[in-house]
Amino acid sequence: MRRFKVITYKFLINILLRLPDAFYAVLFAIVFPVYKALHKKRAYGRVEKHLATAKEYEAREGYGTNKMPRDVKSPNISTIAKINARDTFKGIFWNALESYRGLARFKSVEKRIVYENEHIIRNAIADCAKQNAPIAGISIHQGAFELMHRALCRYSEHVHLITDSVGDIAFREVLKDLRSDPHLTEYHPDETGRLIRELFRTKGILAMVIDQGKHTKGNSVSLFGRPSTLYLRLPQKINEMGAGIVTFRTWSEKKRIVIRFEKYYPPKYDESIGNAINAAPSESALVTGIAREVETWIAEHPEQWSWNYHRNFIATL
Repeated sequence: MRRFKVITYKFLINILLRLPDAFYAVLFAIVFPVYKALHKKRAYGRVEKHLATAKEYEAREGYGTNKMPRDVKSPNISTIAKINARDTFKGIFWNALESYRGLARFKSVEKRIVYENEHIIRNAIADCAKQNAPIAGISIHQGAFELMHRALCRYSEHVHLITDSVGDIAFREVLKDLRSDPHLTEYHPDETGRLIRELFRTKGILAMVIDQGKHTKGNSVSLFGRPSTLYLRLPQKINEMGAGIVTFRTWSEKKRIVIRFEKYYPPKYDESIGNAINAAPSESALVTGIAREVETWIAEHPEQWSWNYHRNFIATL
């Protein structure tokens, strides 16, 4: 039965991914109003409220007042002010389609991928190699984010990816096969100990998204003036153990899918740099710096980030 389900899922995914964009445009136009009506007080409602709060915060704080590091560009306030909840769901819909087409190695997707600031990760790997240390490549659920894990295989023969359970066993097997690469090894969140051992043994790259987590404790941060959570405990731990961290992100444009490397945090970053500017003694400069980066990424492409995760924002709306 399981083998039959695997074959069926693979067949259906193959068919669905090959349907023309016109089909998906019509599908979204039909399904979205129904989804909106059914989720007015849940997912759709949360997105509306989170966006409204972020817009108020950006308007109130203005340019350059988000306490961002000097080397991080302040977001364009008009970008987040122009979008609505429908834009974000449309962005998630199309980026998901592009993600899975990319994982299926569609040439139409692969030829649109461009890499920016590759020197950041290459220099980080070279620096860590001198210290016999691995790297963590961390990002958020934005754009065609599934493509980023495989993209890291350009830079290492040992990429270690944490994934959570989705669907039944057969469907998980299909997804694992779709993501697969000779240089990529997947781990369940419960296998963290094994992952850390393998990461430091291979001196490879940990691939991880940090804005969603289940059954785990995150780091309390502020995004757009509101309490929120980023799941940085694993990157923070391995950084303390001697691993470097590279932040990177992706977003989609009409003719390009951009994968951009942003910043390198050397091993034992907190120990070497001390607390962040104006931070309380107990706060981590690493966590604070990454949170400010994430806020900037979301503000620059707010229509391509999922605002409706249950634990994105802690405070009750």
